[in-house]
Amino acid sequence: MIIVPISRKPDWRNPPLVTLLLILVNCLIYFGLQSGDSKREAKALDYYASSSLGTVELPRYVDYLKAQGKANDVAQAQKALDRRMWLSVLMQMEHDKAFMKRLRSGQIVTPDEAVYVNWQRQRERFDTLAGSGMVDRFGFVPAEPTLAGLIGHMFLHGSFDHLLGNMAFLFIVGYMVEEALGKRRFLAFYLLTGIGAAGLDLLVNAGRTVPGIGASGAISGVMAMFVVLYGMRRIRFFYWVLIYFDFFWAPAITVLPFWIANELYQFFFNHGSNVNYMAHLGGFLAGAALITLHRAYSKVKIEAPEQEAVTDPLPAELARIDKLIADLRIDDAKRALRVVCEAHRDDPALLSRYYRLARTDPASEDFHQAAALVFALPDKRGANAELLHEVFTEYLKLAKPTVRFSSSQLATLIRKLARAGHVDDADRLTKVLARRAPDHKHLPDLLLLVAECFHRDGNETRQRELLAQLQADFPETATAQNAARRYR
Repeated sequence: MIIVPISRKPDWRNPPLVTLLLILVNCLIYFGLQSGDSKREAKALDYYASSSLGTVELPRYVDYLKAQGKANDVAQAQKALDRRMWLSVLMQMEHDKAFMKRLRSGQIVTPDEAVYVNWQRQRERFDTLAGSGMVDRFGFVPAEPTLAGLIGHMFLHGSFDHLLGNMAFLFIVGYMVEEALGKRRFLAFYLLTGIGAAGLDLLVNAGRTVPGIGASGAISGVMAMFVVLYGMRRIRFFYWVLIYFDFFWAPAITVLPFWIANELYQFFFNHGSNVNYMAHLGGFLAGAALITLHRAYSKVKIEAPEQEAVTDPLPAELARIDKLIADLRIDDAKRALRVVCEAHRDDPALLSRYYRLARTDPASEDFHQAAALVFALPDKRGANAELLHEVFTEYLKLAKPTVRFSSSQLATLIRKLARAGHVDDADRLTKVLARRAPDHKHLPDLLLLVAECFHRDGNETRQRELLAQLQADFPETATAQNAARRYR
């Protein structure tokens, strides 16, 4: 699930220099300094393969696993070594914190062994090569936290997609937060949220030896700052769930609990993911806390800039349709009106306009569609009811090659016409529905409704006929039984 606030356009008269600078630095590091990491890693692995390290360390690591009682790990490691797939065993060994601590302290390959001096030289060389990459030097490792990793991790990325997604989110919300905080304060808060992300990662994943990298923790903090700045003001959000996406308006701060809940849910149930959900959560909490504390204790007031006013596109679209009509492009105008009416189904003025344009060609699909939209208007007295009856009467006369009423449309029209006082028309449609769908689930209720309307108008004869039909055709229904008790 993705929920992102959508801001107004940047004010390029006062450009968001810090946001742009952060994006530039991240890109330069990824395409420049990080670009050599794959070569450095390959060089380290080539050295390991050409040295005697594998023959000394890997069998001892299997023995260590045996001593620990890890039978499954032993079987997998031994199988990999037998197939000369030593790399997977090496990766497992390098991330085994307890073993590596004993290995480097001389408890696995001991100083009294003949191979010790040569092994120690090769191990130091391999460690130097393996640790020369940007990720190894500046990624955040909770098991061995460093100041370089605490700051550096938020400027490193694992792939181009990782970089692109993070920089897009940073720009979407960053320039609005920078405008509110000012450039220096925004940069300081950005770095602090990145540190906060690493801090929670350290608390929850203290034993992890794999470096954590990415700006997403700091960016989560920027997003939290954004919604706390706006508070209860309604802003527009974009959301994406699986294959569905849309926009919605909501008070800004109400989204923060959903973000936090999503990160917790993913952390506890999305096992095996490479995403560091605790870093995201740490960033959210740090960003929200920074804005809250600043407002509580700082003399400098910070306010969220105004969102871009949302303009109603309808007037401009109607003006375009008028121009199409003036140019005698009637078919184009009808198509455009159809789209507008589909989006404004409750607007009788728009639907009436569409119908009156479409009735110039009673055989067209637009004419039938326009009439159907009018028939589906909300059941209200007054203008809606009169428009409904007017269109209904005209539609019966003009529709070509014939009228199109589904059973559900007939039921809807019967109910609306009867309630609007056009009981004769409702009665006509009731007969049609009884012939077309004699078992329609709403027919008993409609018969009783029309009968009651005739009773109200003083037509006792037709009322009795309809009540008799109700008793004859639907004697077991609750509607017929209630009507029998009421009109004895």
